[in-house]
Amino acid sequence: MSPLAVTANPSVWIAGDAGLVEVVIVRRKRKRLALVVEVDGEVQCRIPKRCAHYAAKAFILEHQDWVFRAIARMKGRAVRPRPQFAEGAIHYFLGHGYHLKTRADLPGKAQIRQSDLIVRALPDAPMQIQMRLENWYRTQAMLIFNRRLSALVERFDLPMAANLKIRKMKAKWGSCSQSGVITLNLWLITQDIKAIDYVILHELCHLKHFDHTPAFYGYLAGFMPDWRAHKALLV
Repeated sequence: MSPLAVTANPSVWIAGDAGLVEVVIVRRKRKRLALVVEVDGEVQCRIPKRCAHYAAKAFILEHQDWVFRAIARMKGRAVRPRPQFAEGAIHYFLGHGYHLKTRADLPGKAQIRQSDLIVRALPDAPMQIQMRLENWYRTQAMLIFNRRLSALVERFDLPMAANLKIRKMKAKWGSCSQSGVITLNLWLITQDIKAIDYVILHELCHLKHFDHTPAFYGYLAGFMPDWRAHKALLV
């Protein structure tokens, strides 16, 4: 595979068996370079603000095989349709799908009743439904993620994370900073509890191995030998 020239825009084009791929260079307040394949297919190289363009290009070319493998995995993944905020739409919680219902007099932001996820909102107010539903998801995520984090730390006698944060992310289920802060994707709360445990344990293992080397995966497998089956539950 031979790279093409850098375009006038902050991006680099790479060529492989799957064709041409544009890697957009994004400067952020960060310490390390990283490649990310977004859900919509965009490939980003996220770099520190003071990083030279030639260094970003070299990093992209060094890891272009990973980019094409990541794109292939993304295309092969089962993807849930974008959620609709209207009566009867399917929304997920802990791996189960529920029919969205609205009730203006519901106590609390939302609650599950049998096969329904009921939100306190007007039926013709999609922005209100979305806001109330996301607030409810965030509350549940804080409770459940912290509970599972503590359970896994105690079960496997692992170091506790310095902090646990929750935010909406496009391309990752979780991340771990070098300072020991674990960040989990808000939408992880829609996944099966086994998949949630996998993501949390994966990030906890980064407290010892801050990479994805064979040593890291060997360490992970020591706690969760079937981690691949758990990971496969993520959709």
